Amino acid sequence: MKDTDFSGCDALHLYFDGELDTVESLAFEKHLETCAQCRADLAEFQQIRVDIQAALTRAGASQGLRSRLDASLDEERPVHPKKWDWRRLAIAAGIVGMVSSGTTYFLDQPSEESLWTQGVVLSHERAMLSGHEIDVVSSNRHTVKPWFSGKTTIAPLVPDLADAGFPLVGGRLDVPVDRAMPAIIYQAGPHVISLYMQVAPGEAAPTLKKIDGFSVLQWKQFGFAFTAVSDADGAEIGKFQKAFTEKALTMP
Repeated sequence: MKDTDFSGCDALHLYFDGELDTVESLAFEKHLETCAQCRADLAEFQQIRVDIQAALTRAGASQGLRSRLDASLDEERPVHPKKWDWRRLAIAAGIVGMVSSGTTYFLDQPSEESLWTQGVVLSHERAMLSGHEIDVVSSNRHTVKPWFSGKTTIAPLVPDLADAGFPLVGGRLDVPVDRAMPAIIYQAGPHVISLYMQVAPGEAAPTLKKIDGFSVLQWKQFGFAFTAVSDADGAEIGKFQKAFTEKALTMP
């Protein structure tokens, strides 16, 4: 593996399998932001894995699942077909062999919510370790919010919380799971808060978790599912959530 370029297409299968370390994953995620082919391949592999989790039973794979996997192998990739043939074959063939053998196998596949939560925690940690906490540095929400236009499909909520003790300091583009997402960055004393958001219906009260030493607060409101990640303690990040909600309610 010494010849692998972790900032290029050759690292996709390692990234998908979770075999890259923090620095290597960060390098590949930067590549993922600008490579439509890799984003498409990664999304396809992840969808196949989700389909298998849903379809895997003691009776083996359904015909529909087998057809989908066969189609994924036959599909041409004109951008770099020679590079990808063996990787796609290895991934899909391993999956097909597992589900078509008639033997009872179960994949310990985390839920989408778990994948998202772990993804944002890792993205926050990588940003802190790399010293790349912020892409656009500004305390003006009218500067931070437009910066994401054209970089992600999400138009984030960006209230200024300086009056509540959580000043806006900028924003960052992250790839927590499989697509570019906005991370809005706030200061909480000596701590940094990364606020991620996905479009989601309904409302849900805040729930606090501790993952790898980070406080992770999640809630649904205003048409978004929010996840705030910080090394600040739970009480501090809870105050941040209340200040965010109060300010967002009064925003034009």
